[in-house]
Amino acid sequence: MVNRFFHPQLLESGTVVLDGLEAHHLMHVLRASAGEHVEIFNGAGRVAQAQILAIRKRDAELQILSSHHETKPEREIIIGTAVPKGDRFDWLIEKSTELGVTRLIPLVTSRSVVDPRDSKLEKQRQAVIAACKQSRRNYLLEISHVMAWSDFVNAVLPGRSSYIAHPTGDRLKLVSGDSASIVFAVGPEGGFKDDEVAMAIATGAKAVSLGPCILRIETAVLALAACASLG
Repeated sequence: MVNRFFHPQLLESGTVVLDGLEAHHLMHVLRASAGEHVEIFNGAGRVAQAQILAIRKRDAELQILSSHHETKPEREIIIGTAVPKGDRFDWLIEKSTELGVTRLIPLVTSRSVVDPRDSKLEKQRQAVIAACKQSRRNYLLEISHVMAWSDFVNAVLPGRSSYIAHPTGDRLKLVSGDSASIVFAVGPEGGFKDDEVAMAIATGAKAVSLGPCILRIETAVLALAACASLG
């Protein structure tokens, strides 16, 4: 399988220069040589087949041989989630990318334990790129800035098919149908408060249960993502 690399300003033709982390991966991890073929994507649907022209000290120049633009997935899958502790959020981001989640929104709720910081966005974005390279996804998962629960409810839920994970809700099944935009909400380890649930339901969201067991944040997110992507 051809190795993949990310370049945000990928053109339809001509040459492109890889630098930074992508050049390091090509030169020092894969130890690629001039003449080898690779694939490049820009995270917005453009994909190109390219040949390595030259490898220099800090970058590599590639010649685009052919390119095409992949159509954006018809269904938008948005997940607003409290942030789990430690590296579990990085794992959540990686798997959400593989499952086709369109947008991930870190939430601050009444019982949130982790205070998500926008300063970590660059590291998280690199996790998205790595997951896209591995899974051959050509549209980057968007990680939004941190949102307070009330802002999320008022700005994101209205006008979409929306669901809030809650143990008292109806059992969730595959989310099928013609919904072009679906949004899920996952609370912190202590769950949403009753008033937070009521606030979401007032906008038209439906409370859904993910089974008899209490799931970790990242497990709940992936269960919801799978229901939407397979539906």
